[in-house]
Amino acid sequence: MHIDIFNGDADGIFSLIQMRKVMPVAAEQQRLITGVKRDISLLKQVSDEQAAGAVITVLDISFDKNAADVSRVLPLAQSVFYCDHHQAKTLFSHEKLTSVIDTAPTVCTALLINQQLGNAEPMWAITAAYGDGLDSAAAQLADSLGLTDMQKAELKQLGVLVNYNGYGASEADLHFAPAALYQKLMAYDTPFAVVADANSPFATLKTGYNADLTHARACKPLTENDKVLAIQLDNAPWAARISGTYGNILAAESPDKAVVIATSNADGSLTISLRAPKNNPYGAADICSQFATGGGREGAAGVNALPVSELKNFIALTTSQYG
Repeated sequence: MHIDIFNGDADGIFSLIQMRKVMPVAAEQQRLITGVKRDISLLKQVSDEQAAGAVITVLDISFDKNAADVSRVLPLAQSVFYCDHHQAKTLFSHEKLTSVIDTAPTVCTALLINQQLGNAEPMWAITAAYGDGLDSAAAQLADSLGLTDMQKAELKQLGVLVNYNGYGASEADLHFAPAALYQKLMAYDTPFAVVADANSPFATLKTGYNADLTHARACKPLTENDKVLAIQLDNAPWAARISGTYGNILAAESPDKAVVIATSNADGSLTISLRAPKNNPYGAADICSQFATGGGREGAAGVNALPVSELKNFIALTTSQYG
């Protein structure tokens, strides 16, 4: 049995698509484990019985958040392949573990997978990089393949839309459950075919994205200066869906500013999306990891459940980091 564990955003989905295009697995031999973007402690869903003899692939979720379960399943599994670009302070070696982890702010998991596969399915990697807000890295790979500006624009739009779909308090907030979206996209030979098909998920995501972005644009900043832009979105499903993507948009529009997006959780806490300045893409994970449910990577990180009383402190820390 192949157990494929992946983040429910563009980077996770397109990473797995690349792998399964090159190394196909029959549907009856594949178990998918994923969820909303913030659901990253996914290896706990693999029981000891399921791990026994399994080939486990883990893509685009923090090693630090799953280290204990990696240790648990390794003696049982046939092998574990782990590829990611988030902090991995607890990374260890094991004869059954192959890890490809690079925390540089210019890479995402899909670009790492593209390197591992020898550039076999680069269009999906470019789409993922655009979705993850790594426009420069995406464009560099696209230019090396001779893509036109129109082709790059199509891949960027698809990447942004698939990434947008990953955000929500639960899968009920999403337009497509991530596992279902992966399966739908796998049916296409290229990302361009997804965009061209009027019956693909592209049209549904585009309509939802445009409506949610209009709501977000209407929200006023909590704080805005030459180094930080902080916005609290309304308490609504659309806010949870657009939060991460809106952070990427604002970061691209103001490359010298860190961007903080706060959205409300059902328990009264806040979900935080933090984007480091594009022109100084470091330190986001260090800020967020100071909070109990925080973590991420150098250029982009977050906190899953920040007490409302800590929001001012979070903004102050961000201002101090980049001011």
